[in-house]
Amino acid sequence: MYDPNYKVTSLYSYLERNKTLYGDKAVFKFNKKDEVVEVSYNDLFTLVHNTALALKEVGVAGKKVILIGDTSVQWIVSYLATVAADGIIIPLDPNLLEDEIIKFTNKTEAAIVVHGPAFDKLFAERESELTTVEKFVRLDKLTFTMTPEEGYVEDRRNSFNNILALGNYLAENSDAFLDTENHDTEKLAILLFTSGTTGSSKGVMLCEKNICAVLTGINPVFTVITENDVLLSVLPIYHTYEMSAGILAPMLYGATICISDGIKYVSKNIKQFKPTVMTLVPLFANQLYKTIQKTIQKQGKEKTLAFGVKLTRFLNALHIDVRRKLFSQVLEGLGGNIKYFVVGGAALNPEVANAFADFGIKVTQGYGITECAPLISVVPFNENNPASCGKLMPGMQILIDKAKPEDSFGEIVVKGDNVMLGYYENEEETAAVLNNGWFRTGDYGYVDDKGYIYITGRKKNVIVLQGGKNVFPEELEEYISNVKLVEEVVVVGKEDKETGAVSVIALIYPNAEECEKLGLTDKEAVHKALTDEVVAINKKLASYKHVNEVIVRDEPFEKTPSRKIKRHVITY
Repeated sequence: MYDPNYKVTSLYSYLERNKTLYGDKAVFKFNKKDEVVEVSYNDLFTLVHNTALALKEVGVAGKKVILIGDTSVQWIVSYLATVAADGIIIPLDPNLLEDEIIKFTNKTEAAIVVHGPAFDKLFAERESELTTVEKFVRLDKLTFTMTPEEGYVEDRRNSFNNILALGNYLAENSDAFLDTENHDTEKLAILLFTSGTTGSSKGVMLCEKNICAVLTGINPVFTVITENDVLLSVLPIYHTYEMSAGILAPMLYGATICISDGIKYVSKNIKQFKPTVMTLVPLFANQLYKTIQKTIQKQGKEKTLAFGVKLTRFLNALHIDVRRKLFSQVLEGLGGNIKYFVVGGAALNPEVANAFADFGIKVTQGYGITECAPLISVVPFNENNPASCGKLMPGMQILIDKAKPEDSFGEIVVKGDNVMLGYYENEEETAAVLNNGWFRTGDYGYVDDKGYIYITGRKKNVIVLQGGKNVFPEELEEYISNVKLVEEVVVVGKEDKETGAVSVIALIYPNAEECEKLGLTDKEAVHKALTDEVVAINKKLASYKHVNEVIVRDEPFEKTPSRKIKRHVITY
């Protein structure tokens, strides 16, 4: 029976606990040609256990394992089995340049490379450059019928199914076992290279205890999720947000996770699997909302929708909830069953959160960073505060490090079992952010009297004006992004080399469809319209926060795989 006080002590024992609780219930579903394949909680435990036996047999303990490929059950099993076999897993972004993949493999002195079929050519052609790699394992299509009799061929190149066959053989025909009692959950187990927006990728060293602390903290917070819930995994799995919150956490409650066929097929998969819960980044949530808006506009139902929203808000105040019934057509476009969006990775515009709430979809927002495995705070499902990134996760401590006592904000500093071990081979960077277990997040913010955390901006993005005032680009970007003419916006500070004066500039990539509607056919007209909108926003803000100039971009901003804009490559 589900226990809200359950403490996760290791990923292996966690899988064992889930197997006992949920047995033959599907933990994963995915498309394989024309059929939907199901993997049960029993299957997952067996797959991880046997694969770990095989990895232990081939000597993975203490060695580093590169893992690169699209989301799949084999990818997830490889991750969990490597950790269970005392190896060190290194999930890489499959969109990295080839040279970067080679660089990270050599930098970490990886002994094994587990890769998807898309990387066959790369590792075949550049194998000679990888001097520390002993084995390559190809993530071929999962074959449940692989029998121990088919054995295992000792070779430099193997398939996942061959490794699994060895594990199956060992499980049935040997005394091989996993020493779970002496398994150290506080040593390096996961090495993640950040794909941050600063251009400097750091290797974040996590131990298994870090991940377990996040799952333990989530346990009493997300209790609205049950065995009946269905999630659709759409975010990059190599990112710790998706792995922790989108894959591992739902298993606490016996939910089923459906694996998307890829970003191009998300709409199709939503209609197919009809999820009740999705983990998203703000850009994804915004795109879903814009799609809904476009559909309503095409149908000429803007006034009908506005009236419906007013009506349901009035009825909600009387504790009468008819939102899901009244907006059933809107919800049908999202599969019909969606109840919750969990948003992380960046701040979500509160207006978007409120708009989904009007349709009967609860949006809860979290705050985290890879260095904290990644969760720091989350808005509980039974509370509503779209302006905040939530309350501190159970088991953590927080302090706001203010430059001056009278300041209303400061740098957010946290401590807990989820805080990383440090940066890989980078003592200087580690010392700059870690002190006696306290981690400097690099984010500015504050905590209100109810325990809600608010982020005001990234420390490195703050624009310091000549008079000493601080302008947070994120605040201005939120205001400007609400303008329909705006598709994307970044606010920056530009210093005059002669006077030292700093001006605030808004770089805007316009929404082509909205420009066309308004008859804005040339760049000059678009610039004027956007400038007028920004001037109107300025009137609502303190004078030092005013945007001084608008620059119209011809192309969208370059983004990281987690859909954050790469500020360091922006030119203007």
